[in-house]
Amino acid sequence: MSERIVIVGAGGHARVVLDVLRLLGWDVAGVLTPDPPTGCVWEGVSVLGDDAWLGEPGATGYAYAIGIGAVPGKMMARRAMHMRLRQLGVCMPALMHPAAVVARTAAVASAAQIMAGAVVQPGVRIGVNALVNTGARIDHDCTIGAHAHVATAAVLCGSVFVGEGAFIGAGAVVLPGVRVGEGAEVAAGATVTRDIPPWHRYIPGRPLRMLEVQA
Repeated sequence: MSERIVIVGAGGHARVVLDVLRLLGWDVAGVLTPDPPTGCVWEGVSVLGDDAWLGEPGATGYAYAIGIGAVPGKMMARRAMHMRLRQLGVCMPALMHPAAVVARTAAVASAAQIMAGAVVQPGVRIGVNALVNTGARIDHDCTIGAHAHVATAAVLCGSVFVGEGAFIGAGAVVLPGVRVGEGAEVAAGATVTRDIPPWHRYIPGRPLRMLEVQA
């Protein structure tokens, strides 16, 4: 693969994205990070600048990978960057770690990321900019909405629906046919046996908590 790509973000998730890109043979041209030191190198990659670099001539000549994670309370940063890059009209390829297992009949949209050890079974649909993290299991005919995050080692049984921007915590198990609404959050380690309404947080043993709707 000869196309050059830029990573947006330089935290922990960005290091994982960098590893995936190198394994897939991408030429990583640089990274964008807030408050970059002059002449800095990050993980062997040149720091090009901060987000303002996206306005520079030639910035649209690269593909981009979003290295911003998505955690409860901070889900919008990743989505906002995706929207900005989309407005620039740049390529944001779907990234699938070579050690992930993705069925041929699974549909993976642009900018989605599937990390090492994840399993995505037949009939699954993964939306734009969604994140399926390390070791997550997505069984047959599930739908993962745009900008959603299925965290490390979470398990979605068959025909689960995860709405746009929703978060499924690490090690959570969502039983067959359950719907997790837009913007909803499921706590780490939870077992979800019933639908979670949009913009609610589910923590086992506690009442559902309404979340602030994020535009």
